[in-house]
Amino acid sequence: MMSKLSSFFVVPGYTFFYYGFTLQKAVYSEYIKFFGLNEKTKFKSITLLIAGKKYKAKIRIARINNKGTIKTRSDTIYPERDVVQIFYDKELETLKALRKLMIYSYASTRNKAKPKLKELLEFHHQKDNSFRVKVISKQETDFDEMFYFLEDKNLFAFYEDQNKSKKKDKLFIDYSDKWLKKSELKNYASRTNVIYILNNKEDDQIYVGKANTLGDRVKENSTRVALETFDQFLFFELHPEYSFLLDEVENFSIRLFATIFSNMVNVKGLNLERMKLVNKQIKR
Repeated sequence: MMSKLSSFFVVPGYTFFYYGFTLQKAVYSEYIKFFGLNEKTKFKSITLLIAGKKYKAKIRIARINNKGTIKTRSDTIYPERDVVQIFYDKELETLKALRKLMIYSYASTRNKAKPKLKELLEFHHQKDNSFRVKVISKQETDFDEMFYFLEDKNLFAFYEDQNKSKKKDKLFIDYSDKWLKKSELKNYASRTNVIYILNNKEDDQIYVGKANTLGDRVKENSTRVALETFDQFLFFELHPEYSFLLDEVENFSIRLFATIFSNMVNVKGLNLERMKLVNKQIKR
């Protein structure tokens, strides 16, 4: 097995910032061989090193079937073929990192337009399943700080929702549906308008708080009044449109937990040692 794969270059376009991209045809064979991609093993997990931090992605082999009757489809001119792609459409932290890395291209291609100025990235294979994302050409503008702010606050996504024919009316745009280890905090540090819950398993304690940016408010060594340490956490990220409700949602959450558990906020709780939630449905 070769130690390092050939590097390849990407000019970021619309799909790059939402789904992923297709590699250059010249590197298909070595990448397919290196990762053992085939009909049974269609994808492998990889790591992208962006600005010194690790982010999740996958590499896959995909079959493109171009049959159809519309102008852009033709199985004669563009026959069925296999391509190699890197994708990360379900990895929100990866998407955010790439958008902020190439903020000009992201901002200028959101309406699927082609930017007047091109930016260029190099994907350099480090070893095993790890790739370093290197900026080769980057366009700087007077509006970059504003673009960073809009992305940090998820306001680009909010604008897109507002302009779709069917508006998404969700209070939370993302949340953890299982307890996460505190070592995973770095993966969610950029989340904004967050309600978080910390749990100290040894002392049977929970703490509810809010954060404009999760990573600024909660760190692995964070402590709170009467909570010296914690082992795991949950987070719930509000839609930017409802960020003004952050204080109210935090207060409601504290009061809700206080009515169930013993507490330090002078609310009479059920104070039960063991309890089971018996709802049989939950919206995902």
